[in-house]
Amino acid sequence: MRIVLGLLCLACTTTVHAEIYKYVDESGHVTYSNTPQPGSKPLDMDGRPAKAKTKAPSPYYFPRVDKATQQQRDSMRRQLLLDELQQEQRNLAVARAAQRQPGADAGKAAETVRLHEKNIEMLNKELARIK
Repeated sequence: MRIVLGLLCLACTTTVHAEIYKYVDESGHVTYSNTPQPGSKPLDMDGRPAKAKTKAPSPYYFPRVDKATQQQRDSMRRQLLLDELQQEQRNLAVARAAQRQPGADAGKAAETVRLHEKNIEMLNKELARIK
């Protein structure tokens, strides 16, 4: 029974490959990690080449979008984000007004204000990414 169980365990194992990075700091301390840091170098493990950071071309059958269509999509996306930003700014103004009301739960009101401020920050970041 143990042999069968052992063989079953061996049959169910899978191999895992993780990229390993070596980082040497200013004082010469060496750190190995599976997450890249600025200045780290991928290691060649077992003779396998490290993953290349080059962008592979899209396959010939991959759907392509012409420039005008992409610009139209970007424009629509920008408009949606701007509308959402305006709504968040209105919600922030309402939340700040509610925060000043007497008898308002200060913790809950502050959290609501923080949430709307964070949403506005993230929307601005997303708007900056649009070409």
